[in-house]
Amino acid sequence: MPDTERRILCSSRFVLGLLLLVFSCSQLYPQAKNAKKEDSSKSRSKYSARGNAVVVNATVTDKSGNPVKDLTLSDFKVFDDGQPQAINTLALESFAPPAAEEAKAPAADARMISIVIDDLTMKRQQSVLNFSRLVGSVKEFVRNDMSPVDQVAVLSGSRKVRLPFTNHKQRLLEELASLPRRLNLDTMQRPCPDLTDFESWHISKDLFSSPYYKDLRDTCGKYMGGYTDDSVTRRGGAHDIEGMLRLFALRTNGDTEFPARNLLYTIRQNIRTLRHFEGTRTIVLFSDGFLAEKTTPAAYQLQELVDMALHSGIVLNTVSTRGVGTSPYIDDITSAKTWEITMNEDDTSAQHALMAQMADETGSIFFYNNSLYKPLQTIAQRRFSYYVLTYAMPPHKADGSCHQTKLEINRPGLQVSHRKGYYTPKEELAFENRKKEDIIDALNAPGNMNEIPMTLPYNYSQEDDSTYAISFITNVNVGGLQFSEEESRRTNQLSLIPAAYDENDRYISGVEKALDFQLLESSYAGLRGRGLTSKVELKLPLGRYKIKAVVRENNQGKMGSIIKAVEIR
Repeated sequence: MPDTERRILCSSRFVLGLLLLVFSCSQLYPQAKNAKKEDSSKSRSKYSARGNAVVVNATVTDKSGNPVKDLTLSDFKVFDDGQPQAINTLALESFAPPAAEEAKAPAADARMISIVIDDLTMKRQQSVLNFSRLVGSVKEFVRNDMSPVDQVAVLSGSRKVRLPFTNHKQRLLEELASLPRRLNLDTMQRPCPDLTDFESWHISKDLFSSPYYKDLRDTCGKYMGGYTDDSVTRRGGAHDIEGMLRLFALRTNGDTEFPARNLLYTIRQNIRTLRHFEGTRTIVLFSDGFLAEKTTPAAYQLQELVDMALHSGIVLNTVSTRGVGTSPYIDDITSAKTWEITMNEDDTSAQHALMAQMADETGSIFFYNNSLYKPLQTIAQRRFSYYVLTYAMPPHKADGSCHQTKLEINRPGLQVSHRKGYYTPKEELAFENRKKEDIIDALNAPGNMNEIPMTLPYNYSQEDDSTYAISFITNVNVGGLQFSEEESRRTNQLSLIPAAYDENDRYISGVEKALDFQLLESSYAGLRGRGLTSKVELKLPLGRYKIKAVVRENNQGKMGSIIKAVEIR
């Protein structure tokens, strides 16, 4: 059995140029594998989808808005770019909030709720005041609606806040008390504050097609270096203002695209982490809104995270923090001109469309009202019910083009909501890159991944005056792993990675050990029976450390992890 070991030479926060989502680590997650069987109204169907499958979540309701749960494969038709497709799998995802007696049962499924606060795309410094109101709503939810089976985490788009998953109410409330001042308070400096994000994008593409072009010329003129009617005449008249207006739009459009993409990256990494845990998993995004227009990098990024959520069975609830009847651009809506109000309504619609898309396509809800607590309460109390169907992606070119998905229900009188399309990937992510990204996410995950059980006893000895060698004896349960059959041998590869962090959660050291298996049937049977025991070593100075060990197998991409506190003295 070949055995190779190589040092991780760089911090786990920066590998292969990837930005990392760094979480603190929390307690073990409740196991769901041994949970008792529930009736069909509360249980979740298990489904799997291949990587090249198109996954569609469909919410079906009757005329009264009640969910319809008795549809079969023959009731659905799916079309890709107008062409009928064969449906490969159909499953009903249906579950309810845990009843009081079930919530007390230790075997009850964990319900993981990841609350993401967008502190990147806010529009004005006054929006910071909403953070206190938002955090207050989260605290109210924790006090009144969080059940014993709930694991709640809070993460900000800027990643300045990373509260790990916990079911400890008091600890969570204490962390939330200091949350508003820890969020990102930097707002973008706009060359013309009255120019909305959507209109900036519109003008940057075609100045003269903007319906508000003439009004914006006059409004933004006061921000153009003190231009007056006389100075404009001397310096080229309307052409100078048109040029400056286009420049303002280009600058604003560029400045708003980066935080939107950074926010989407944070959500994507959150999904990558959650997909390795069992139980009901939902993300709740609180955002002012953002743009991801077609063919832009942000649009592909948005579709990628939706695809990942669909393949992983994670729902994305979205909540607007704007509030009905408010505008992030207009200080006094009562004195605003009609065109300003209409332009702001266009901006709100465009930015909310992306939030609604994220919710609709993953079988969830977009909330837009003046309450920030009610959405959380609704999510906690809601009976989820939606169909998950998959079909094989037709042989499209990998050019990033958009393809339309249409779903029809044969039974009359029903309403159906589903994803309307998808983008083909621009390029395939290499297997080795996927493995490394998985490992990085696991090292930074908010808790222990439970797909591969493992233990981590250790001992240490002094090497010199300042260095100690810590030997970790990892025992990995491989009974649930699939080994491929190749030429009468069982094959797979496991990667073992222990990493050390100091008391401030800073990366100190780590190693990766790759174990390649090519086993005869007798050896394979013995390995399954006794598990895999392997020794890895780290060299550290005196101090207290948090050791996180990760194991990943290649055939299915299953992962396990464990955290251990170590003190060398």
